[in-house]
Amino acid sequence: MAVTDPCKAREPRVIDNALIEKCLEHQFPKGEIGRLMRKDGIPMDELQEIRMEFMNILKIDHLWVMKSLTKLQLNNNFIENIENLDTLVHLRELDLSFNKINKIANLDKLVNLEKLSFYSNLIVKIENMDTLKKLMIFSIGRNEIEDPENVYYLRRFKMLTSLNMAHNPCARDNNFRIFIAAFLPKVVYYEYKRIEESERDEGTNMFLNKLRAIELVEELEDAKTANIEKAKADAELHSVSFVEYLNSRYLFDLLFEDDEEGKALMEMGDEVQEFYVEYEEQFIDLCKQIFDVGQKHYKIRSDEMDNFTKTVEQAKKENQEESIGHMENFMEKKNDMFSLIRLLQKHLDNDIIDVAKYTQKIEEFNEIHNELIHDTWKKLMKLELQLFEQVEEVNQNFEHTMTDMINAFIEEAQALFTQMRALEVTYTENLADIGARYITQANLGESFFIPEVLRPIMADKEFLNNAIASTHDMHLQIIDNREDTLVGRAKQWLESFCTGLTKDEIKRNRYKLLEINHFLDIQREEFDECSDYQLGIDPEEDDHFMQLP
Repeated sequence: MAVTDPCKAREPRVIDNALIEKCLEHQFPKGEIGRLMRKDGIPMDELQEIRMEFMNILKIDHLWVMKSLTKLQLNNNFIENIENLDTLVHLRELDLSFNKINKIANLDKLVNLEKLSFYSNLIVKIENMDTLKKLMIFSIGRNEIEDPENVYYLRRFKMLTSLNMAHNPCARDNNFRIFIAAFLPKVVYYEYKRIEESERDEGTNMFLNKLRAIELVEELEDAKTANIEKAKADAELHSVSFVEYLNSRYLFDLLFEDDEEGKALMEMGDEVQEFYVEYEEQFIDLCKQIFDVGQKHYKIRSDEMDNFTKTVEQAKKENQEESIGHMENFMEKKNDMFSLIRLLQKHLDNDIIDVAKYTQKIEEFNEIHNELIHDTWKKLMKLELQLFEQVEEVNQNFEHTMTDMINAFIEEAQALFTQMRALEVTYTENLADIGARYITQANLGESFFIPEVLRPIMADKEFLNNAIASTHDMHLQIIDNREDTLVGRAKQWLESFCTGLTKDEIKRNRYKLLEINHFLDIQREEFDECSDYQLGIDPEEDDHFMQLP
């Protein structure tokens, strides 16, 4: 009999399928229920909880197979790095306590996390948790956090109600609990004990100056964040008109953002500064003109699309009403026929007619019913074909209209981009003229002062010309890229829009055809059920009745 090596059993391991299955085995309940669950198995992608404690795990891996996990326990292992958790977007609880982790990282995708434990690790700083907006319970006790100002980071978690930082170096201070009470007003429990209002007041008084300073910084940061979020929201809103960020100085600032030589050339004196200010004003004005053009054309397209939608919906509504009329007419005749069949059944039951007569009448009704179905099918199909051809023609005309509108927008925008490039050429020419005079003065006058950033450029005329050409090319490329983005996205939207119109109409048409055929198939089935049921004879006992339509 083989003897298990206890040292080998404790070797660090990586999470794999075999380990996952072993952990699941321990989670099955005992008895018959557990046996049945083992037999049926649990699909990995449906698993919601798993405990992987005391498994000597060194590396987190392979958890992507359990994409529905909401609770994951990896405590009491040898894990050094937080990794490979990005797919667990539904995770609400994560326990990484009693491991060897020294840095918080790679939690960005776990936006639904509510409970997180790093108790007893080697972490020195609270960081990289910005996306965990739903965090409510956080334990990071018995780590290596020395600076109490790590607590400031936790102020961003508005839903955090329970915190544990016990046995960290920073927690040795007798006033640390009071510090927590003051700087984390939303936290209700510290070290699982409720924070009293008296502690909150004491902390606020004790750390009043620090608290006010932090609140002031947070106000500034919040205002900055709000402006950034507003800019993003505006950009998203304006992106449908393809002119996002062009209602500001964003594109102009982009010209000089990485243009160190362009910035250096502005040190040539007041004359350059004057040309720069003029260039700046005219450039930003052109940006705003492009933005206005985008908004104007977007409004024109939106109005046209609204009219188009109303026209198509009206045509569909009228077609639908006529279709319903044909179906109601069919149903009326069908109900009359079914009443006659029921009357025939009564006559058969009362021996007024015999089975042969009944069968003959049913066959006659079957023929009439089939003719009625066929006639209704033709009418409904004709209506649908008319609508399909009508919508197809309207779509084609509308596509031409939208193409003309997009082209008109692009042409108007490109004309302004052309002016923008001409403005850049003028600025470059002025820069070259001033630079030539500047370098001449620098060469003639020994005492002529040249700023440090200009000295490499002013070494000789070739260096100067290369610097001016380089900054000019960089600016033109940025302008060209923005124009290409506008044109490309406008054309892509047009292609996607036109393709969508065609696909949507084909999809609607196919669904309508299926609907018509399904409706009439049901009518056939109901006729068969009605006639067979009313006859009251088991079809297996009479071959004749089995062959009735």
